Formats: sequence, structure tokens, C-alpha cells
Amino acid sequence: MARSKVTPEQILREAARLFATKGFHGTSTREIADVVGVRQPSLFHHFASKHDIAKALYAYDYERSPGLRGEREVPDGAPAAVELYHGVRREILVEMTSAYDLRGLYLSALIDEPEFAEWHAIYHAALDSLRRLIERGVAEGDFVRTRTDVVIEILDATINQAVRWSGAQRDPSLPDDVAELALRLVIARPSRIPAIRRQADRLLEDAGRPWAGELEQLTG
Repeated sequence: MARSKVTPEQILREAARLFATKGFHGTSTREIADVVGVRQPSLFHHFASKHDIAKALYAYDYERSPGLRGEREVPDGAPAAVELYHGVRREILVEMTSAYDLRGLYLSALIDEPEFAEWHAIYHAALDSLRRLIERGVAEGDFVRTRTDVVIEILDATINQAVRWSGAQRDPSLPDDVAELALRLVIARPSRIPAIRRQADRLLEDAGRPWAGELEQLTG
């Protein structure tokens, strides 16, 4: 028997799983309702369309991602190397701890479709910000001059890979390990990476946002 009540979170969770396995266009609202255990009118009470469900999932990721919101967690004036290091590990942690399977949103061309133009603009603004950060690192002398467009593609692919780890990867060392690998793409002196990590940790500690506390999301 179909359940009489359902929460938006239940709908988002099951819809995200279907989008990831069958694709957004291969999933119908009827299938979502059947998996959740309600009739379609109950589904439409929360979300008017399948597109609204996807937009709600994008909004969830946006609220959790400093990179998508255009926010920096390290203080102004921090070197670009520190900001890049922490920015990468933060985005890896965001995706690893997602409550929803977002593969159907990011590991496809969905975000390029006209209905999602708002989220397309937000996503590419984040990439433009990353480009400026790398250029600043070059100007500061910490980064080598390289193919910035290629570096951005690699970093984008790396963070999207973390979408696959949601709910499955629980290694708290992984965000820092990935951030170190990302920094090695551009850093002029790799021997400085441990010091860059310590500086990032110290700045967050001074700001009352210790990174160790953030990592408890993975093991708690």
C-alpha cells in the first residue's frame, strides 16, 4: 500500500538515485512516486515537476559548497596556494558527505540544458573564480605558468569524481590527499606543500573553524 505521507527529503533521495542509475531523461515522475511509495499527486504536492526536483538537488549542493557560492573560507590576504589547497579539500568533503547521489546532475550534460541555465551560470562562475585564483598564484610566484584551461579541466574532473564517493568513501585523509595532488599540478616548489597545509589549518583554527572538526562528518 502506498504511504500517505512523504517528505521532500525522501523524494529527493530516491529521485537522485534514479537520476544516477537511469539518467534524468530516463526517469519518469511515475517511477519516482512508485519508488517513494506514493501516488503522483502526493509527489506533485512537493515538487511540480521532475525539473523542480533536479533544481532542488542543485540548490542543496549550492548551499553546502563555498566554491559554488563564491565564498572563501580562508581569510582575505591568504596566499593563492593556501586558498587553492583548502578550496579543493573543502569541495571534496562536500561531495563525499552529500546526503544525495548527485551523479545524475554532474556526471552528465544535464546542467548544460536550457532549463538549468541558472545553475550552469553558477557552475561556470565558480570555474572562472578558480581561473583567477590560479592566475593570482602565478603572479605571487607560487605557481608555475602552465595551461590554466587544462588545469581547470583536471580540477573540475577531480571534484566531480568525488560525487561518486558520496556515502561510500569514509576515509578522512582523502580530502587532504586529493588537495595535495591538485596543488602539485601548479606549485613551483612541491616541498612547500606540507607548510601550505599547516598554514591553511592554522588560519581555519584562528577563525574558529578547525578543519579537524569538519572531518568528523566522515567518521562521526
